[in-house]
Amino acid sequence: MKLTALALSGALVGGLAVPAVAHDQAIDLLTFDQTSGYAPYSGFITDAHGTIFGTNPAGGNGSCDGGAGCGTIYSLSPPAKGGQSWTLNVLYDFQNEGDGWVPEAPVTLGPNGSLFGYPAGGSYGTVFQLLPPGKGGKTWTYQILYTFTNGADGNLLDVIAPLFHRGSALYGVASGGSNTCGQQGCGSVFRLTPPQSGSGSWTETTLFDFTGGATGGEADWIVGPDSGKALYVATDYDNGSVVEIAPAKGGTWSETVLTTFAGGKDGSEPSNLVLAPDGTIYGTAGSVVFQLAFANGTWTRTNIANVDYHRYGPVSLAPGAAGTLIGVVGGDVDFFPGNVFQVKQSGGKWSVRQLWNFSKGPDRNPVGVVTGWDGHLYGALNGGDSDSGSVFELK
Repeated sequence: MKLTALALSGALVGGLAVPAVAHDQAIDLLTFDQTSGYAPYSGFITDAHGTIFGTNPAGGNGSCDGGAGCGTIYSLSPPAKGGQSWTLNVLYDFQNEGDGWVPEAPVTLGPNGSLFGYPAGGSYGTVFQLLPPGKGGKTWTYQILYTFTNGADGNLLDVIAPLFHRGSALYGVASGGSNTCGQQGCGSVFRLTPPQSGSGSWTETTLFDFTGGATGGEADWIVGPDSGKALYVATDYDNGSVVEIAPAKGGTWSETVLTTFAGGKDGSEPSNLVLAPDGTIYGTAGSVVFQLAFANGTWTRTNIANVDYHRYGPVSLAPGAAGTLIGVVGGDVDFFPGNVFQVKQSGGKWSVRQLWNFSKGPDRNPVGVVTGWDGHLYGALNGGDSDSGSVFELK
């Protein structure tokens, strides 16, 4: 999920001016501070009960950065029936480089309410699991599953894509490896599997190494179906591509390039992949929102929308209600506060509309948005240089 503004020409969406929706209302649920952590860099996830789980890269009581804190993992639970107040809980306070720090990537929801994730600071990347308290308890348990070494396994220092959980394994993308793609390396796709005994470190297996050229590189995002073996990865190298990584005979994983981007109006540097229940893939590529569909043995990409507000493109994409897509444009502290948009299909045609512009508050610089259990939209705001950020609800 890139928060860097993209310099793109024009200020239109799908070739048309985007109307604002006057009846929507955005409100602050929580303003972050030193205790909760602050300045979120990515969006969050929600569970079936409507609880929000997120990360803050700064704040907390850790000893990092001259007392600024090492970052936190938090939850925000909806009001009890008839109530109005949401409940904030800091689930974990990162303490130092030993347990990692600066958690910029979103967490991933695992079995039995556990959370998986990794912080960007400290070593070369530390994958953790956060286990919920037992019956009657309050304290979550933090476990380090694997620490990257920047050797054959690469590193997670320049990665902010969420981990992907399937079965008992975790999948993700790493930096490092071949330097054909630049200083950060071409990257790789990895799998982490738990120990058979139930305790100890997890085992890292590099499934595929990118080398630049026809294979692409600089892996940016990963998704996959809950069943099946194929993984779908977005890469940034040379305008970028979306590829399929799947096991072949003998256990070796191989790559199939599904689509490449040409830059400009065709899009570049794909990210924010969303896998629909029917297997269709959606994503962003610069200002472009694209659809990648499989039919008659062939993958076909269609650019379904152009989201470009004041020279800024989308920084997130997520499933919306009734087959729609929702996302945010992050904006800039000084020039554009960001907004929430929706991509919708009707009569075979796709259209985009702006749901909220944060020039009307409650804060600015959104980093992600999701659909909540009640059909409302919930998201995180970075706040920029103006304040510590917040969580908003869009009715």
